[in-house]
Amino acid sequence: MAYVIDYELLEKLEEKIGKEEAKKIAQTIELIYNELDKKSESLAHQKKLELKDELTKELATKADLAIIEAKLEKIEAKLEKEILKLDKKFTIMFLILAFLIIFINKDAVELIIKLLPFAK
Repeated sequence: MAYVIDYELLEKLEEKIGKEEAKKIAQTIELIYNELDKKSESLAHQKKLELKDELTKELATKADLAIIEAKLEKIEAKLEKEILKLDKKFTIMFLILAFLIIFINKDAVELIIKLLPFAK
């Protein structure tokens, strides 16, 4: 972005130090503005890159999420297997308990025989 020195400032400089010297000073000021512009742009670009690097380290990427999802799927599969094992164990325990109740209590057998016609 080119900066042009203010006309009033240029006139005052011409009055104080002369036309040629004022022109040289104005050119020098414009060069300084241009250099500052370039440096500020490069500094801003550098800061953006640094910020991007920091955010990349801190935030989860799609690859990170895919890895976590795969791990969760493995855990879910293990949990389902364990639930099936527990379900089988409870079913077996229930059958054993029902058998023991019938085996130990003779009145329970008679009650079951009486209730069988209603089970149809």
